[in-house]
Amino acid sequence: MARVSLPTRFTPTSLPRSLALLAIFALFFACRPPTGRSFDDLQYPDPVSDVRTVQVGSVEVGYTDSGQGEQTLVLIHGLGSYLPVWKNNIPALAKDYRVIAIDLPGYGKSAKSNDFAYSMEFFAMVVQGVIEQLELGRPVLVGHSMGGQIAITHALRYPGRARALVLTSPAGLETFEDGEAKWLADAVDDDFTCKASPEAIHVRHAGNFYRMPTDARFMAEDRVSVIGGPEFPEYCRAVSRSVRAMLDEPVYDQLPEIEVPTLVLFGKADALIPNPFLHGGGTERLARRTVKRIPNAELVMLRKAGHIAQFEQFDAWNEAVLSFLGKLPEPEAVPEQAPPAEPPSAEVAEPPAPEAGSPSELDAPSDGGDSSEDPPADPDEDGEPTEAADERGASADADEGADAAAVPSERGVARSAGGAVP
Repeated sequence: MARVSLPTRFTPTSLPRSLALLAIFALFFACRPPTGRSFDDLQYPDPVSDVRTVQVGSVEVGYTDSGQGEQTLVLIHGLGSYLPVWKNNIPALAKDYRVIAIDLPGYGKSAKSNDFAYSMEFFAMVVQGVIEQLELGRPVLVGHSMGGQIAITHALRYPGRARALVLTSPAGLETFEDGEAKWLADAVDDDFTCKASPEAIHVRHAGNFYRMPTDARFMAEDRVSVIGGPEFPEYCRAVSRSVRAMLDEPVYDQLPEIEVPTLVLFGKADALIPNPFLHGGGTERLARRTVKRIPNAELVMLRKAGHIAQFEQFDAWNEAVLSFLGKLPEPEAVPEQAPPAEPPSAEVAEPPAPEAGSPSELDAPSDGGDSSEDPPADPDEDGEPTEAADERGASADADEGADAAAVPSERGVARSAGGAVP
């Protein structure tokens, strides 16, 4: 589908065409009206329909438990999202592994409260609490977007407690000037989420994909259905506080301190990371730079995939992750460490400064994919990431992330947050 751009200046001839395009777009994204449902009433699809709960201090955490195996994977979703975002990955992973997918506090079927800190440190402590309550040993942490930043924060706070990291489109890798961070945090306030129209929600959701698969639509419909529900104000607060936390607690400078094998995956068409308006440079450039700073890391770039790459190109993502997991060394015993305190409900101290490290880089051959879709190589960086492509059919519900249809200021804010658009 060709990219459709609305004229930036309306003229007598352009106005009818623009109105027609807007009408078509509104019809195209017609959605169910808000019903004010409770998050607890959301019907999660298979294979994540059986949601259980575990108590971590004062926080009730929703989770699903699939598969069996000596090794456990803990799946952590991103900003504004919930555990069904992994529905296309769990069946493949659960064939050989036990898979725990969680709803973070403030999201999905987990507890929501204005008393929660919603910091990266808070989320990392909750993840560790789930690991201990469910006796998961040393799991592999699999994080998407903000969930990737949380996984990194966990690895830094609890060294040796995770066996490996799988980071898909991880946030926290960019640093912002004080003025930039303040503007972004102020822009993504409670109203940014609470007052979004159903149409805006669908547009934002489509922007997470290269071409949105038809089976991804339910996530936006769920999001619309909870507008006005009993926990909706707390959800909006969770989103805005999470954005502030991602900005306040970047992890890029501490990447050399990661002690476990790490797989980093990005969609080559990720329109959210890095911020294209403030930083630019392209997703692959940021991904390469990230992998170079992690001592034992691999990079996989997924073609024809946007920000939610694990959903859009799930076959390629599943294959890459299973290959990485199959190469991990035999698991070791969990190191002795005192259990975490009650998850904090207030701001936490900043993490310690990083030490110098000498990270390695991946040097793997390309699969020889269509070079017209690939970003140019960076002349100042050697080494090539592994590429993976999934040629399965995908519905063109959104053309290259529906960038043309989104309001520029809103897209800028959403992209700047470095995570899935709430």
